[in-house]
Amino acid sequence: MIKHNLQSGFSAVELLISLFIAVAFIGAGYQLYSVIIKDGSEARLRARANNIAYENLRYYSPQVTDPCTAFTPSPAPVLPNPSGLSNATLTVTISCPYANPNPTSKISVTVLYGTPQQEVTHALFVNK
Repeated sequence: MIKHNLQSGFSAVELLISLFIAVAFIGAGYQLYSVIIKDGSEARLRARANNIAYENLRYYSPQVTDPCTAFTPSPAPVLPNPSGLSNATLTVTISCPYANPNPTSKISVTVLYGTPQQEVTHALFVNK
C-alpha cells in the first residue's frame, strides 16, 4: 500500500496568480487614491473662492442706494491675504436690473482663480 503525503502550501502557479491579483488591486487602489486627492484639492479651492465671493456680497450689500445706482466699487476689492488661490482676481459690480426708479439692486461677485482659470460667481438682489 502506497501512502501519499499531501503537502500544504502554494504551488508556483498559485503563487504567481495570487501575486498578479495583488498587483492588480494595488494598481486600482493607487489610481483611486490619486483621483480622490485631486478632487479633494479642487473642492477645497472652490470652497475658498465661494467663501471670498460670499464675504464680498455681505460687505457690499449695505452700500447699495435707493433708488438703484449702478457702479463698480472703487478702489477695486482686494482678495484676502493669503487667499490660498493662485492667479486670483475679484470683480464686484452693482447694477440695476430693473428700470429706474426702482429700489432693487443686483450685486454680482466673480472670483477667477487657478490655471486654467476657474470661475465662481455669486449674485444677490438687495431691495432697500
